[in-house]
Amino acid sequence: MLQLDPVSGVPLLTVREQQVLELVAQGLSAKEVAQEIDIAPRTVERHIENVRLKTRARNRTHMVTLTLEAGILISSRDV
Repeated sequence: MLQLDPVSGVPLLTVREQQVLELVAQGLSAKEVAQEIDIAPRTVERHIENVRLKTRARNRTHMVTLTLEAGILISSRDV
């Protein structure tokens, strides 16, 4: 079951999903993300798919755009 933040209504991501999302948003491939955080590329792909499904995104680019708009992902320009 999809868990939503009770205040904002946005999907809640696991810590690992958030970590993978941030690296994907930086332009890293699944293989590069896997090397960066020392997990299997297939596991990275699974995390990406989980985030994509939670956000109802069509693809990775749409996923990053939606998470930026929802405030799930913070742009480095906003820091």
